[in-house]
Amino acid sequence: MPQPPPDPPAITGVILCGGSGRRVGGTDKPLLPFHGRPLVDWVAASLGPQVGDIVLSANRNQARYAQWGKVVTDAPLDSRGPLTGILRALQQCPGDWFAAVPGDAPLLNAHIVARLALQAPADGIAVAHDGTRLQGLHLVLHRALRAQLEACLDGAQRSVEGWLRSLPRRRLCVVDCTDIATSFLNVNTPEDFHAPAG
Repeated sequence: MPQPPPDPPAITGVILCGGSGRRVGGTDKPLLPFHGRPLVDWVAASLGPQVGDIVLSANRNQARYAQWGKVVTDAPLDSRGPLTGILRALQQCPGDWFAAVPGDAPLLNAHIVARLALQAPADGIAVAHDGTRLQGLHLVLHRALRAQLEACLDGAQRSVEGWLRSLPRRRLCVVDCTDIATSFLNVNTPEDFHAPAG
C-alpha cells in the first residue's frame, strides 16, 4: 500500500543559497534585491507556509541568512555544487522529508511542495518538470536517500541531473508542473531582475 504523502509540518524546507554567483559578478545572489526585497526573502515567504521549518544552506553571509531560518553551511564541500547543500540539510536536520528550492527563484509557486509531496515515492524523490526541461533543484525527497547522495558526492558525480539519473526508477518521480512554469524563473540577468513579481 502506498505511503500517504507527508503533511506540511513534517517537511523541512531547504533554500539553497550556496552558489558562487558567477553570473552576477561573484556576489551572493539570493541577497540581491528583487522589487525591493532580497531574492531569498521572496522564496522564504512562499516556502514558509508549505513546510514546517526552513533551513538555508549557505557558505557565506550566514548571519544575514539566519533571519529567514536555521543556517547550515555547505563548506568545505561547496565546490561540489548544490547537491552538497541538500546533503548538509539531511546530515544536520531532523525529520524524514525535505523540500529543496533554489534561493534565486522569487516566483516560487505557493503549492509546489504539496504537488511534489503527493507523488514522492515512500523512500525516494519527486522532481518538478516545467514542460521543457527537468527542474532538478525543485524537489521533495526522503531521508532514505542520504547514503546514496553521500556516495554520489564521494564519487565523481556532481551534477543534479546525473545524480537523479543514477537513482533506481522506483525511487524517482518526475512531476509535470507545466502549468506553473513561471515558478522556475532563476534570476540571472539584468532583465530577470525586472521581471514582474506577480
